[in-house]
Amino acid sequence: MTTEVDHTVAAAGPSETDAKLRQENQAAFSRDLEFVSSLANPFYLNHLALSGVLASAAFLRYLKHLDYFRHPRYVKYLQYPHALHMLDLLQSEPDFRLACRDPAFVGEVMAKQVAHWATWRDPDANAADEPPESNPPTTESA
Repeated sequence: MTTEVDHTVAAAGPSETDAKLRQENQAAFSRDLEFVSSLANPFYLNHLALSGVLASAAFLRYLKHLDYFRHPRYVKYLQYPHALHMLDLLQSEPDFRLACRDPAFVGEVMAKQVAHWATWRDPDANAADEPPESNPPTTESA
């Protein structure tokens, strides 16, 4: 007795599985991207700190997982480059995680961030932050 295999059902199975897996991966990526992007907001960091999330070992492991956003394949999706800097600080600076509880510190971080946004493309504004040359050039008369 031979049994026939319905190849149309067998062929549909893996593609449906692949489609479901792709959809789950896209949803996970979207959640991770939204979360990493939110790290650029100092007020959100304050909320996380006050709720105790920043002190959680599980949260620190999740931050480590988010390092994949540093890869060129994924970094291109970030709109706020500060998010990666905040990710660094959250991963490596326990004092930064504690300081995020302080509204004054959060306000200072926000002010520095806004100041950076206002001047990062303006070379004249950035030149004002540089110290003057110690020996200014002199003109020689002929």
